[in-house]
Order: sequence, then structure tokens, then C-alpha cells
Amino acid sequence: MQLVRNIATSFLLTGLVVFAILAIGQMTQLLRQVASGQLPLSIVLQLLGLAVPTLLVMVLPLAFFFAVYLVFSNLYRSNEMVAIRSTGTGLSGLLPSVAVVAAGVFCLELILSLSWAPGAQRQLQVESVRLANAAAEAMLQPGSFTKLPGGRVIYVGQSVGKNSHRFREIFLSIAQGKQLDLATAAYGEIKPSQDGALTLVLVDGQRYLGQPGQDGFKVLSFARYRVLLGNPVTSTAQPGGINWGSASLSQLGHHLWGTERRFAVTELEWRLLWPLALPLLALLAIPLAYSEPRGGGRAAGMLVGILFLLAINNIVIYVKEHMMSGRMPVFPGLFWVLLLILAVAMYTFFRRSRDLPIFPVWSGRRAS
Repeated sequence: MQLVRNIATSFLLTGLVVFAILAIGQMTQLLRQVASGQLPLSIVLQLLGLAVPTLLVMVLPLAFFFAVYLVFSNLYRSNEMVAIRSTGTGLSGLLPSVAVVAAGVFCLELILSLSWAPGAQRQLQVESVRLANAAAEAMLQPGSFTKLPGGRVIYVGQSVGKNSHRFREIFLSIAQGKQLDLATAAYGEIKPSQDGALTLVLVDGQRYLGQPGQDGFKVLSFARYRVLLGNPVTSTAQPGGINWGSASLSQLGHHLWGTERRFAVTELEWRLLWPLALPLLALLAIPLAYSEPRGGGRAAGMLVGILFLLAINNIVIYVKEHMMSGRMPVFPGLFWVLLLILAVAMYTFFRRSRDLPIFPVWSGRRAS
């Protein structure tokens, strides 16, 4: 039970540290949007809260790996492992204690990866776009020129009545490389479209295309002209026209046998990868934690583990991109990465449980 408590305590502490590091990066991205005028400062903490489940998906496996590593490293350095081995209990005998904590973390990671994180991601996308659209609308000040995203410049005159969404005397400049695109209108109104985008509808105006006095210059009159101001809530930039990272399980299940099958299968494998890899990472951390009681090199195993995790992460991203593009089959897909982790973890654990050096070629002497 003492080993269970030590692993659980170390897991909570390392989890807080890893989460703080990732949260700072997320906060930096949000503050950049605040500085550019896309988001109000008062809503940053709310958006960060919605990003927490997604961050925890990456935090839990890393925190559990470090927790197991630190606990077993302390057992080696304090000679407690020698006392445990003297009772006839090998490394395999300590696995049930590790499995108790791993089972709880696995269940939490599975729920986060399959349900909570995608749901929070959907809310985060909707809320971010809503706030960005509200910020774009708030930038429209009567009697002043306003620069919008994409190099556009807009001028609005007096608002009509008590409704701040309607303006008179609209001027709009749309940058399209060297091609000028200007529009003027006597009247304009801000409206949300069906896809959630914020648009400005110009009424009774003219468009000026090209340079005056040069070939191709045109003057077009229009009764209604719709201009996008903000961003749509839903994005069709991803394959299949669906945001797979925030899709619900029901949506993924609906597309498992459709034309977008490979996208749905890839996303489902991506969500299952880290929960299934979590116990394997714990198994890998145990042999890497070995160190001489009076020797140095305590961080050597952790460094090897970090480099291995970085390599696995790059491999997973590479495989996922190739699966999405159809250049790799969906089966075994990402699961062969789990087999790679299992093979490395089993090999290192086997060597360490028999007091053999993990790297026999590099080790100059037999570890005791």
C-alpha cells in the first residue's frame, strides 16, 4: 500500500507541474488573440477552462510515467529495492501495486480522450468564434476607419435609430494582392449567417474593381452585397468537411462505414492510443528508473525516456497524417505503435528484472 500511495502522490505532483507547463503555452496563444483584438481579456480564463480536458489527455500519460520513474528511482537510491529483493519479491511482484494506480488513471484517460476532451473542444471552438465575431462587430465605430482581419478596411457612418447593427454610408476596401476592390453603400446591416459567420450586408451601392484609367477597371452596381466580417463556427478545412478532432463518438460511429471511413477510424485510433499506451509507459519507466545507490546518473534514464516519448509522438503524428491521406492502411494503423512501445517496455523490463544492463553493447560491466 505504501508503494500505491507514493505513486499516487507523485502522480498528482508531477501532473500539476506538467499541466502548468502546457497551460502556460495555451495561455500564451490566447493572450496573442487578446493583443490582436480578436478576444476580450475577461474571457481568457473561461476559454482556458474549456481547454483543460484536452490538455489533460496529454498530461496524464506523461505524469504517470514520471511518477512511476521517480518512485522506483527513490527505491533504488535508498537501498529499499535491495531489501525488497532480499525477501524474494522481484520487479514483477511490484507490478500489482503499480497496476492499482494505473487502472484508475487509465479509466480517467479513456473518458477524457473519448468524450470529455472532444466535447470541450467543440464548446471551445464555438465560444472562440462567437467572441471573435463579437470583437469584430465591436470594432466598427461610427465615423472611423477600422482595419479588419485579412487586410480589409471598413468605414461606417451614423447608426440607424437605436439599433447599433445598422449603419449608413459604408465604405469597404478589400485587399486582393495588387487588385483593388472597393465598395460603397448607402446602408449596411450586420447579420449572422447560417454557418455562424458574422456578415455585413450592404444595400444600394457600387463596387470598383481594378485601377481607375487602366484596362479592366469596372464599376458594378448592386442591390445587396454580403461581406464576411468574422469567422464561421464550423470549419470545413479538415478532410471530409468535418472537424474530426472534436467529433462526438456518435458522429465517428456514423462514418465508420461511410465514404469518410478512414478519417473516422484514424480519429478513433488516435483517441484510444494514449489510454492504451499509459500502462505500457509505466512498465517502461520501471527499468529506466534503475540507478546505483551511491552512483550518479539518476537523470540518465529519464532523459532516455523523454527522448523515447518524443520519438513516439513524432511517429504517431507521421502515421496519423499518412492514414488521413490514404497513404497508409487504417489497420493496424496507429496500433502498431503500441506494439513498438510494448516490445521496448518488455525488453527493458526483462533485462532489468534479471539484473542485466538495458544496453548490453554500451555497458562496460554487469549491473548489480
